[in-house]
Amino acid sequence: MGFRINTNIGALNAHANSVVNSNELDKSLSRLSSGLRINSAADDASGMAIADSLRSQAATLGQAINNGNDAIGILQTADKAMDEQLKILDTIKTKATQAAQDGQSLKTRTMLQADINRLMEELDNIANTTAFNGKQLLSGNFTNQEFQIGSSSNQTIKASIGPTQSSKIGVTRFETGSQSMSEGVVNMVIKNYNGIEDFKFQSIVISTSVGTGLGALAEEINRSSDKTGVRATFDVRTVGAYEIKAGVTSKDFAINGVTIGQINYKDGDENGQLVAAINSVKDTTGVEASRDENGKLVLTSRDGRGIKITGDIGVSSGILASQKENYGRLSLVKNDGRDIDIGGTGLSAIGMGAADLISQNSVSLRESKGQIDANTADAMGFNAFKGGGKQVIVGYTSVSSYMSAANTGFSAGSGFSVGSGKNMSIGLGAGAIFISSMSAASAVFNVSAGSGFSVGSGNSQFATFKVSAGNGAGVTDKNAGVTTLKGAMAVMDIVETATTNLDQIRADIGSVQNQLQVTINNITVTQVNVKAAESTIRDVDFAAESANFSKYNILAQSGSYAMSQANAVQQNVLKLLQ
Repeated sequence: MGFRINTNIGALNAHANSVVNSNELDKSLSRLSSGLRINSAADDASGMAIADSLRSQAATLGQAINNGNDAIGILQTADKAMDEQLKILDTIKTKATQAAQDGQSLKTRTMLQADINRLMEELDNIANTTAFNGKQLLSGNFTNQEFQIGSSSNQTIKASIGPTQSSKIGVTRFETGSQSMSEGVVNMVIKNYNGIEDFKFQSIVISTSVGTGLGALAEEINRSSDKTGVRATFDVRTVGAYEIKAGVTSKDFAINGVTIGQINYKDGDENGQLVAAINSVKDTTGVEASRDENGKLVLTSRDGRGIKITGDIGVSSGILASQKENYGRLSLVKNDGRDIDIGGTGLSAIGMGAADLISQNSVSLRESKGQIDANTADAMGFNAFKGGGKQVIVGYTSVSSYMSAANTGFSAGSGFSVGSGKNMSIGLGAGAIFISSMSAASAVFNVSAGSGFSVGSGNSQFATFKVSAGNGAGVTDKNAGVTTLKGAMAVMDIVETATTNLDQIRADIGSVQNQLQVTINNITVTQVNVKAAESTIRDVDFAAESANFSKYNILAQSGSYAMSQANAVQQNVLKLLQ
């Protein structure tokens, strides 16, 4: 055994080990005090890189969850606003339904329309003021808005909220055919009713028999309206061209094959004899007679079969020869603004053939608030005749003579001449009566001088007029909204469309809300798992680390003892020198 003084190997070894133990003890104390296994890159370089990546992902996922909750908040704000709009629409439809019965006067209908106008203003106010963090939600500008829902860029969910103003919702398609003047068999097809397929209806006979006519066709169409989205109404109504004058019918006078016989009637049908005689057989003919506010004779088919007059009802009745056979006008309504594409055979029997002028228009909820313009009213089916009634054109003998006249603007080459393909001549021919002169008018309508209707009397009901493109004979504007029975029913259709539109928008944002919620749930779980993975790498295991601390603490103490003993060993050299 050697004894060395200058170099105490034992003490050096004890010191070296003590330094190592002290470093490990420091690391253990650092871990225990911070709760982290990795306090510096030196602790675990690769582990730190992975843990930092996981920490970044977890933080990003946390913000993505916040983004998703913000998006849900936006959509819920819009949803609640639309819920209030739907309540407004329910109230409007209730008031329109209230107006859709002839027990209402113009005054009460006008009051109902005033209420509806206020409700529409509030509906628009909600649409224009609903906002989230200053961003308008229901004005139509909230389209393709993106929300970052993920830890990497472009992991987004898009949301759109359609406009809900009264001018943008409720766009309803109205189409009304020309007046049908002949019998036939119609096979109607609604083309591409669902965007892909055609819908074919069974054959319907258009005639004066029970169970036929536009009434039967409307019933067939309405039976499948849940599939096609198209509903139908009809107006089979023959209206006299002028007030009833004293006259007599022939003995063979009949309606729809039922003989009524000879009737002597007075001016204005004063004692109601003509109306009463026609109504005495109305259960058989299906035709009911009445006088309108202007004293004109009105024949109405309640069940939609045709009205055919045979024999002679008398020119004084106001029923012209061209009106003695009438199968009415068919009106179609669709709860969106798309065209109702009709096909099939025999369509001329319902006034919707290739040569017929079909009045058509798409109307929004706001448009029903104001005066209904002439063409829209005709498309809605306000008129029994195309354009509202037969008009008298004095000074011309035919459509051709009128349309080729220099002052009409429809001369050859104008684009509206006879046979030009614009159908103007057809529409004019269906809506007008041509009289060569006022004297001829007096003869045709059986009015003598001094009656108040003679030439130059100043009260002539026969007047010239000029037809403009797109504005057929006799077309007139109608009162606003629910102030008429037809208008009230049209408003009901439009409000139903508006309700469907809003429900569709709500359904869309409801689907996005569900998508967002599912995404939030998913990334919440992902965030938890990412944090768990980071914790496994970065966080200290206190059980294991406390054991390490105890070990290194004991080693530190034993190291100190070893160093003291190593120093004490050198004292043995002194014994050799004694």
